Amino acid sequence: MRTTDRSGLHFALAVALAFAMPCVHAQHADCTVFGAVMDAVTREPLRGSTVEALDRKWGRRLEAAAGDSGRYALDLGRNGEWEVTYAAPGYASKRLRILLVGIPPEDWAGGFGMHVDMTMLPEAAGIDYALFDEPFGIARYNGDSARLEWDMAHTERMRERQRQRLEAIMPTAR
Repeated sequence: MRTTDRSGLHFALAVALAFAMPCVHAQHADCTVFGAVMDAVTREPLRGSTVEALDRKWGRRLEAAAGDSGRYALDLGRNGEWEVTYAAPGYASKRLRILLVGIPPEDWAGGFGMHVDMTMLPEAAGIDYALFDEPFGIARYNGDSARLEWDMAHTERMRERQRQRLEAIMPTAR
């Protein structure tokens, strides 16, 4: 979804679930993921949350602790098959997959900045959270558009499954 002015990518996962704000071209030649970790119901920042990125291709591992504001930033660098895990005490962890492979050098010019705000569901007794073992969102390079693009069909399936979990925890939540 990169426009000719290279202004950025867009990815939205909303309504009490993981969501990303506009992905913009960064000012350097790597890929930076940044945003906030929040409670899915209250939208309050989750203090003490962590964001960990594991590159399944090269074995690199990065971690960022979200401060009182719930904000984090991770520089994934170039290349790699990243699994980004969001965790907070008392909340079900969530994952994203960001595939930074097959990107031609000229398309790295300016880098990529991915603003991803992640909402988390509080853990509750009797709720199956195995759903979150799967990545909630998957981003990969599209050579036709020369962009990182989110697999929105996958995200929509995950969104519906999460909505069902949220309703099981809080029947009045939408």
